[in-house]
Amino acid sequence: MLVQVLHVLYFQQAYAHSQLQSIITIVEPMNHVFLACMWQRHDAVRVKKLNLYIRMKRTDKIQKTIQFSAAILAVYCLAVGIARDAVAQPSQARYYLAPRHAEDIPLERFRERRQKVLRTMSPKSIAIFFAADKRTRQNDVEYEYRQNSDMLYLSGFPESESILMLIPEGIVLPLSMDSSKIKHEALLFVRKRDINREIWTGAIIGAERATAMYGIRALENVHFFTVLSLLLQPHDSTKRRDTVFITTFPTSTIVEPLSGEIINIEREARLRLQRQYPHVVVRSQRRLIAELRQIKDADELRVIRKAVAITVEGHRAAIEAVRPNVYEYELEAIMEATFKQHGAEDVGYPSIIGSGANACILHYTANRRQAKAGELILMDCGAEFLGYTADITRTVPVSGEFTPEQRAVYNLVYAAQEAALKEYRKGVDWRKPHSKAVEVIRAGLLQLGIITQPEDYELYFPHGSVHYIGLDVHDAGNYTVFQPNMVLTCEPGIYIPEGSPCDPKWWNIAVRIEDDVLITEDGDPIILSAALPRKAEQIEAIVLSAANQRVRKSKKR
Repeated sequence: MLVQVLHVLYFQQAYAHSQLQSIITIVEPMNHVFLACMWQRHDAVRVKKLNLYIRMKRTDKIQKTIQFSAAILAVYCLAVGIARDAVAQPSQARYYLAPRHAEDIPLERFRERRQKVLRTMSPKSIAIFFAADKRTRQNDVEYEYRQNSDMLYLSGFPESESILMLIPEGIVLPLSMDSSKIKHEALLFVRKRDINREIWTGAIIGAERATAMYGIRALENVHFFTVLSLLLQPHDSTKRRDTVFITTFPTSTIVEPLSGEIINIEREARLRLQRQYPHVVVRSQRRLIAELRQIKDADELRVIRKAVAITVEGHRAAIEAVRPNVYEYELEAIMEATFKQHGAEDVGYPSIIGSGANACILHYTANRRQAKAGELILMDCGAEFLGYTADITRTVPVSGEFTPEQRAVYNLVYAAQEAALKEYRKGVDWRKPHSKAVEVIRAGLLQLGIITQPEDYELYFPHGSVHYIGLDVHDAGNYTVFQPNMVLTCEPGIYIPEGSPCDPKWWNIAVRIEDDVLITEDGDPIILSAALPRKAEQIEAIVLSAANQRVRKSKKR
């Protein structure tokens, strides 16, 4: 009967594997014979009788009872063994664990980054970096997991439920955790391997493999609180740490749905930590991490260049597919398929494919509309490669040629971008390129009669045009002056939605041109996305050439 119940559990619930293993562990050993028997009502009575027989020294009946129980146990253990073999994974099962990518950031680079953080910390402090939370899409389906960017920057470790701890001057772990007696300045706490979980979601790296693959002493994450206590409340009070740096929490706030109250998880966590360790001060390293991440090292630049090159290929393929009556989602599919074909793991942000009126929506991502002849289609998309994302935008005439009004707006945005790009130089204030773009767009809108007052330019150019890119599409940075090896966007735009206070001939014209720019040590900036044409006639040539190829192919059929 128990075996049947176990089978039902297995087929009804995905997590039954771990529960079953726990049950089997309890009831299987020989020395738990009477515990197993107690699961049946009659066996409970038998145990009571057995105790009575012992007291009465009726040895013959004792022997018969034990023999009977042993026989029951033998049959039961056989059934349990069959059930275990049927529903549990064999202990020798091994699931594919992808190695680190050949083009990934070298481990030595991660060590250098951690050392930069450690050098800014006092010997009485520690720093904690949490992995990103898993996010539920709906019911029991999760979104594809993406690691917290700070965790990626300092360790490269990709799994959830992990924690990186940085410890100035290090800690010697208890022998039960580590027999090496080495002082560790960095510890990585990771998920325990679970064969019954791996069959559903893939190989778990685990502590042993994490240490080998990522060059950090890794422990199972159940040890995190023990280590934290050893650092914040050690037996030797002279070694007590008094400052904990926590830059980002996996989830900072949640909204209680019945009241609308915003619950600040970050504040609650800080208060709990300080209640447990009253002497501890909790601080953030956000500015420090931003300062480090805004300057890209040689390996980051190599990876970003690859992400940009992949994104250029995706845009080119999508531009070639632009034609009247194409659906936005068709172009999205072509764009993202090309990303994957060239090795990207994902998109760096949801793809923006807006046609007609949708092009006027800055972050439109529904991508369901059918593009009509004579309209514009704006495509703002970026591939993510090894955690780093590009960010490129092109605006394309659906029919292959810009109308006079569309061309006028397009050329104005192009001129604004050209003026802005000249300011991407070492030592220049980061706001200068945007100011130059505003000057050009303001003058152009006045000249075209779209606005009559200079300040009204904001109606049609409502956003900034400079931001860092890297591990995030809006990457960490302190926004001061440009420094060598910063990578930023240059993205002026004009958007004239229907109903705007101007001649209706301009309505639903929206243009954005966005490129990724590298600041150099001296001289001109490098436009990393320069391989993708920007001029109006170049865009038209790509669309018309692709259209002619489609015609030739159809004639051959």
